[in-house]
Amino acid sequence: MTEGAESPSESGFGFDFTKSRNQMLIIQGVRLAFLIAILLITLIFQGLQPEFVNTSVLFPIYVMMTAMFVINGLYLVAFEWFLKYWVSTAFLFFLESAFITGLIFFTGINQSIFLFLYLVNIILAGFVFGRRGAFLLSLWTSICFSMLLIFGPEVKGQTLFFSIGLNNIAFIAVSFLSGILSEQLNFMGSELKARGKDLRALQSLNQLILENIGTGLVSIDQRGEILQGNRAAAEILDVPARGLVGKNVETWLQSIMERIGTLNFGAIEPRGDQRAESRPDRRGDRTSERFDWIYRNPDGDKLILEITVSPLLEEDGGLKGHVLAFQDSTKIRRLEFQMRQSEKMAAVGQLAAGIAHEIRNPLASISGSIQLLEGSFTSRQEEERRLMKIVLKEIDRLNNLITEFLEFVRPDQQTDDPVDISSLTREVLEMVKLNQNLRADVGQVVDLASARSIAGNRDKLKQAILNIVINSYQAMNDSSRPAAIEVRTFDRGPNVVLTIRDHGVGIEENRLRKIFEPFHTTKPKGTGLGLAVTHKIIESHGGKVFVESTKGVGTEFSLEFPARADSPKASDNLGLAQMVSGAEDLRVRREG
Repeated sequence: MTEGAESPSESGFGFDFTKSRNQMLIIQGVRLAFLIAILLITLIFQGLQPEFVNTSVLFPIYVMMTAMFVINGLYLVAFEWFLKYWVSTAFLFFLESAFITGLIFFTGINQSIFLFLYLVNIILAGFVFGRRGAFLLSLWTSICFSMLLIFGPEVKGQTLFFSIGLNNIAFIAVSFLSGILSEQLNFMGSELKARGKDLRALQSLNQLILENIGTGLVSIDQRGEILQGNRAAAEILDVPARGLVGKNVETWLQSIMERIGTLNFGAIEPRGDQRAESRPDRRGDRTSERFDWIYRNPDGDKLILEITVSPLLEEDGGLKGHVLAFQDSTKIRRLEFQMRQSEKMAAVGQLAAGIAHEIRNPLASISGSIQLLEGSFTSRQEEERRLMKIVLKEIDRLNNLITEFLEFVRPDQQTDDPVDISSLTREVLEMVKLNQNLRADVGQVVDLASARSIAGNRDKLKQAILNIVINSYQAMNDSSRPAAIEVRTFDRGPNVVLTIRDHGVGIEENRLRKIFEPFHTTKPKGTGLGLAVTHKIIESHGGKVFVESTKGVGTEFSLEFPARADSPKASDNLGLAQMVSGAEDLRVRREG
């Protein structure tokens, strides 16, 4: 027998049936089914033709059948015990041949309908004991049948030898064929089992790869219902791992199906009978589309997802749905933005260093000449004096602008003084309350939860934060509804984060990319250097600045600074009593 097959296997000089319990039950069921069939046939025959039935002939048949039912019943009752001893099973097969011989003897050899049971018994023995067991049973069956023919009165002479030879050959041939069939079935069973293990291992490997890949993967049908999703997809979307399948993808990615409907993957032709290996390579066609998608998670954080959409095709080439592969590219996009800003700043710095002094020298000459001319005018030429003063005033303004620009492009001196961002932000907010040029009815919602300090220049950082706060106030100048500015500080890993949100006019997307560029301003009298200087100060402190804005809704600036290694976390620095007593100080509301 083949090792690993589900059918009974040889163990030493015997057979082990404990691993093939179900198959042994099936064989026993077949045996009982034939016994029941024989009983029913006998009863039907006796009922239909009672005048031709000799009761004395049927009585031994009923006795033998009763004995076989009892023996098989005992075998089933003690089935688990008999499985451990192969001799009992072998004895049952040999007893079955003797029982069939008795049936044939009492019903007549020439007219008996039970001859085929010999063959059934040999075939079942081949399935249980293999080729050797079937051959031994065929020899025993040949002996029983030969004795039946020799001592029976029905077959004599040449017919006797012909019948014995023919039937014995049939028994041995059936045993040989049943043995081969049993071995082939065992081989196929072991092969199927091995293939099944390989398939399950491959499925487990695919599932393991799918679950551990860092890219979110979901497959959807044409209505947008999610058919399958991996763990990374659930983590990126910030939903429970089992909360994806069966839901519509637009539950999280609103209007994504409308965007997918506009994509063109090229012509998708049905394959028909075309072989897969002869299908032309369609790498030249667009079989996937990639785009960025803005997603706001359940916590309200705005993420930039890079989504790749590919068609999900059936075997015949029909479109079944789509596969969405996505990953969080928020940090990458922010870094790209910072790199572009740095490149722009470097170019502007080189330009400024080259022309700033060349502009100042002519301005100094012009200013000196104008002052000399002003002294030569008489009192009657008051209009000329006024014009001279306007020229001098504009020259001074140009000088101040150049000074500010040179300050912007000049490398900052690095300082490592400890700076408490929360304390510095509170100081800036108090300053803007006293600024007469800003709206007085703007409320302040302040939550300064971070107690960690950063390394840097306090005055420079104060200038940067003040520029952003003033811009936020000015963005709400034209707002008719009650306006408020929301300011928060908190710890995020090793960083201190400061967010400043206004509810003003917002910034258009095409202008949002240029807000940190020098001389880019939307204010009538602005120089366009305020936010550029702010960006430079934040970068010189190892920080990052991100801006999110929606037209007509408002703008949020997010500043991230690396905290000093020796600064305590807020949870370590503030006890419960301190937090309660300082609650009013940490959250200030000011209504106009």
